[in-house]
Amino acid sequence: MRPTFPQSILLAGVLITISSAAKTDETMNPPNRLIDEQSPYLQQHAYNPVDWFPWGDEAFAKAKSEGKLVLLSVGYSTCHWCHVMNRESFSNPEIAAYLNEHYVCIKVDREERPDVDGVYMNFVQQLTGSGGWPMNVWLTSDRNPFYGGTYYPPERRFGTSNPAFPDILERIQKMWETEPESITSRSAEIVKTLNDNAQRDIEGSDEIGFDVYEKAIQSFSSNFDPTNGGFGLAPKFPSPANLSFLLRCVSIKELPSDKRDQAKRMAFLTLDAIARGGIRDHVGGGFHRYSVDGEWRLPHFEKMLYDQALLAISYIEAWQLEGKNEYKEAATTTLDYVLRDMQNADGGFYSAEDAESLAPENPDRKREGAFYVWRHEEFTTLFGEEKGKRLASYFGAYPSGNAPSGPYHTEELHGYNTLRLAASLEELAKNSESSIEQTESWIHEATKTLFAERSKRKRPHLDDKIIVSWNGMILSALSKASMVFNEERYRQAAISAANFIKENLYDNASGKLIRLFRQNPSDVFGFAEDYAYLIQGLLDLYEATGNPKWIEWSQRLQLKQNDLFYDPEEGAYFDFEKSEEIVFAPMKEDFDGAIPTASSISTKNLARLGQILDDPALSSMSQQTAQHFLPAIRQQPQRLPALLDAMTYVVKKPIQIVIAGDLSKNETQALVREANTTSLPNRILLFADGAASQDYLKQKLAFFDGIEPIDGKPTAFVCENFVCQLPVNTVEGLKGQLADLTP
Repeated sequence: MRPTFPQSILLAGVLITISSAAKTDETMNPPNRLIDEQSPYLQQHAYNPVDWFPWGDEAFAKAKSEGKLVLLSVGYSTCHWCHVMNRESFSNPEIAAYLNEHYVCIKVDREERPDVDGVYMNFVQQLTGSGGWPMNVWLTSDRNPFYGGTYYPPERRFGTSNPAFPDILERIQKMWETEPESITSRSAEIVKTLNDNAQRDIEGSDEIGFDVYEKAIQSFSSNFDPTNGGFGLAPKFPSPANLSFLLRCVSIKELPSDKRDQAKRMAFLTLDAIARGGIRDHVGGGFHRYSVDGEWRLPHFEKMLYDQALLAISYIEAWQLEGKNEYKEAATTTLDYVLRDMQNADGGFYSAEDAESLAPENPDRKREGAFYVWRHEEFTTLFGEEKGKRLASYFGAYPSGNAPSGPYHTEELHGYNTLRLAASLEELAKNSESSIEQTESWIHEATKTLFAERSKRKRPHLDDKIIVSWNGMILSALSKASMVFNEERYRQAAISAANFIKENLYDNASGKLIRLFRQNPSDVFGFAEDYAYLIQGLLDLYEATGNPKWIEWSQRLQLKQNDLFYDPEEGAYFDFEKSEEIVFAPMKEDFDGAIPTASSISTKNLARLGQILDDPALSSMSQQTAQHFLPAIRQQPQRLPALLDAMTYVVKKPIQIVIAGDLSKNETQALVREANTTSLPNRILLFADGAASQDYLKQKLAFFDGIEPIDGKPTAFVCENFVCQLPVNTVEGLKGQLADLTP
């Protein structure tokens, strides 16, 4: 049950309206303290008239000495509503003057400090039932929160429940002047309540079994949209963790066939709808953040690195099951976009591209989606009347625009079109009196023309932070794509990314990761998620390369993550270390949202490393972490799909595929490719190459010392819990053995 907090704080005081002046030219303002910060988000606020502080002791010391409250405002540089509130309120000189007089104001980039964002977002969600960014929280000088919310407009607007920002500021200040003890006592009570709630005992944990998978599939089904795919109503998020879990269930032999079929229908219908919808960038590759409607037609145009990585993985896994070219294309065009537009020269990957960009019809004003949308007449101008109309029809582009009715974007997008696949190739071929092959080739060339035309527009803002955890995700995606599709460029990109992190974001002296890089490494050390995702990426990179140095580094990182974040008494990982900077106790996140939790990812990492290193302690920690969340899974299985995915390594006998042979030989690689095209939920791939990999692994796994090619031919050994079937040295033989392990 959600804790109850006092909400009467805004009932005191009088309403005094502060006029909403137009945005001023920020270059006329002197820079504030944020000018010296590394974060692009903080830099965006460096010329606000607000006297911003970065997060730190200086701001709270000022608040205490001057007897003021603190306004903590959290966002990120590609956040649309953060931009809106910046323009409307934080750039407003009258609102800024009031803030400067009565509050100490702190700006935080949630991507730089997920610990600060996480604990105060938890408070806002408990208080209001929802959350989002920008997040605005009012604190005492002791860092205790007492009120908060998300976006506040500069004046009360008809049809919205959000109060005006100036009114909120005035009411809180009035109460602080008249009842300061009420605020301080209530804020201390709130912190105690949340800390007690975070440290509550987990009641019992029983044996983990396949019943939780059946219950989870049924739970997803109750919230599934059978017409459009996806889960829930608008706005609709792609939720790749849900999709990967459902895809995993398709390959679990122990599940009833009807449950496997149910999982398969939900996953593939959703993946098909997303791949064809406006949420996908059909011109430049990649996916937007979410769809504001329930049919995947109109996106929120922001592009996040983690969405690209996790969705690419989902489409790779879908291709392993079905072999549909559309799934391969969705994965590869996404990764090609990332390599083209989000990778720096040294191999690291940037964080995000903004939803907003300069509008062609008004180059002095940014609007959401300006870079991505099209007018119908642009098609006829580029391709001629007849072909242009056919192409526009294929992409669902109409003379009046295609923004769906509803409260989102319709005014700004009037007459514009978000591209989606509104017709099939077969329909287009029939209408064009062409073959499928000719039509597909024409679409490919036409898309290149659209891309060249779009490239003339001003690109959205690029957030060029390089974050370890997000780079770990794309490292996994690139490694998996290189294995499954046999693409060397993805393998080399993954190696470059891993080397970049090791050279720039790993402190050799302490063994700690550094959270992010932008021009220089940050002074913020990594969090549990940074270790979890990088370890996962390195283990995938070993499978893609056969180089054991990635296992060695992942082992060192796992031991460091355990030392910093693991709870040896109850299992699972705290999200951040205990710190004097934050009044809240460290949390164990129990919701796999846009980014699955550190504990979910680490459960699989521990299981994989436990097998590779023959380390029962790591395997035990994997099981302990899964069991820690088992009561929560039984209560709400939809909350932790990535953990359910990871639990296949706990509930099933582990499968090892060992390839013996020279990895530079085509015959060996043919066996490797066959191993990689089969979807197995709990396998690891190991290499007895007669060289570095085998030399390393035989120190950990005794049976590796005697594994070698049979009759001089590359050989595959398929094992369950290191009990192996007869060795095979043909692709057909390996395919047959792997088929026996799948439904």
